[in-house]
Amino acid sequence: MRQAPGHADDGSDYVLCGRVLTLDSRSTVAEAVAVRHGRFAGTGTRDEMTRLCPGARVIRTDGVVIPGFNDSHAHMDTEGLREHFPSLSGARSIDDVLTRISALARQTAPGQWIVTMPVGEQPFYYDGPLTLAEKRMPNRAELDRAAPDHPVCILPPSSYWGLIPCHAAVNSRALSILGITGATKPRIKGIEVLHDSHGEPTGVFVERNFPDAMQLDLLGALPRVTASDRRNAITKAMRTYHAHGVTSIYEGHGCATEILSAYRQIHEDSSLTMRVGAVVSPTWTSLGDAERQMSDWLAYARGSGLGDDRLRVSGLFVNYGGDPAVGSVALSDTGNLGWSCYVRQANDPESFEALCRLAAAHDLRLHTIVIDKLHEIVPILKRIDAEYHLDGRRWVLEHVSIAAMEDLAALKALGVGVTLIPEFHLSKAGNRFASRSDDECAMVAPLVQLSSLGIPVAAGSDNSPVTPFAGMRAMMTRQERTTGRVLGSSACAPAEVALRALTVNGAWLTFEEHVKGAIVPGNYADLAVLSDDPLGTPADSLERIACVATMVGGQFVHGASEIGANT
Repeated sequence: MRQAPGHADDGSDYVLCGRVLTLDSRSTVAEAVAVRHGRFAGTGTRDEMTRLCPGARVIRTDGVVIPGFNDSHAHMDTEGLREHFPSLSGARSIDDVLTRISALARQTAPGQWIVTMPVGEQPFYYDGPLTLAEKRMPNRAELDRAAPDHPVCILPPSSYWGLIPCHAAVNSRALSILGITGATKPRIKGIEVLHDSHGEPTGVFVERNFPDAMQLDLLGALPRVTASDRRNAITKAMRTYHAHGVTSIYEGHGCATEILSAYRQIHEDSSLTMRVGAVVSPTWTSLGDAERQMSDWLAYARGSGLGDDRLRVSGLFVNYGGDPAVGSVALSDTGNLGWSCYVRQANDPESFEALCRLAAAHDLRLHTIVIDKLHEIVPILKRIDAEYHLDGRRWVLEHVSIAAMEDLAALKALGVGVTLIPEFHLSKAGNRFASRSDDECAMVAPLVQLSSLGIPVAAGSDNSPVTPFAGMRAMMTRQERTTGRVLGSSACAPAEVALRALTVNGAWLTFEEHVKGAIVPGNYADLAVLSDDPLGTPADSLERIACVATMVGGQFVHGASEIGANT
């Protein structure tokens, strides 16, 4: 039996009985876990736990108890926005789309905007207009007929959700409000306004950029998501993530001011059921401005940050690379976030290094998106390390797609952590590596290699899809979506290594590895009750596992009635 030190034998909350995968340092499997005062009190047999916590409510579950999932790259606020706009899911023709638009027009006051989700099927919107019988988007004339008295916009999907190109469509009223004419030239390359034979816009826009920027460039005059909308979206999204067993999230890509404000208000209302680690998305316009913000305004984000066990802000996001035009457009209207929770940036290597140096000087953790640029970023970090010694600062490289072993070894020496998005880089967009050898492909989303080196590594969903089991399946099978090719068979992760990347490993990101993660005495009582054992389920069946219940801090936030618990 394992027991929390100093805990008296009274005041327990629950004893959960079933198969308990503690994911502690010894991979202990227990038959019961005791929860008291919001923390794990002990693990062992049912009799041991009921003796440890007399009077506790004993719950027998036929499922498997695991530590709560920790989504290390969540974009949780975006999930709630999927429900904010009317869906076109299930539409199979332009007539289907127009019927939906017409119905919305009857429910909407004349002159008011009608804004819908993209064409295609959630959550990815693969193929977009190709899912319609006509293999195209509806044009302005067709949308005019469906809603003659309203401006209409069918939003483009985020390119993070699926694959480019992304499509949007608007009607004539919307074109007028947006100020788009036959002479309009998008400010950002890769975005196209389609024209008819007379040179007039058809109302259809196409984008081939990753990440997407159409909403920043062409759709800035759309009605903005309000502060209340943001809070409601996050509240809805929390329930969705909890329903998949997620108890903690990390927003390493950065959070704009209005996103941080929404989380703060939800927390102040005692409604924040998710543990949230947030990173600042800055809005400086020059190196001098950045130095002033880091020196004068970002003291709260230094080191391990400021906050509590539900909401903590630490560090900042600095982009490496990017299109300067995107950064310029984004900074000209920082309230226009589109699907993103962060403000877009663009930094050439010299600017990035200068910002890294400033961050180190002001004890601000730095996060950046790597994709396939690790070999370019590592030398910069080495130079910063020579001046400021990075080990212990917990800088994080996000979204690593492909790497070399020598660069991973450098990260180990630097004390830098890594987050992976395995479902995206291995499955959804894995065909980008089709021309590479099996050995090269083994370095895509290199969980096994990172783990073997002892580098802190956690995995996230990137909000597409929410279920952690998509990422677990991708890490275990490494199968590319369209061909089924295994991208580096030698790098297929053992089930427990993959599960740890989705659960206990994420606690390192928020300096909480001593109080959060594994089911061990003294840790926060964050857990998920699953219908089946993820360590014994074939990888291609993982996404059939249901989350029966989810607990955060000793309180059930999902499925209490299913297992007979009262919140």
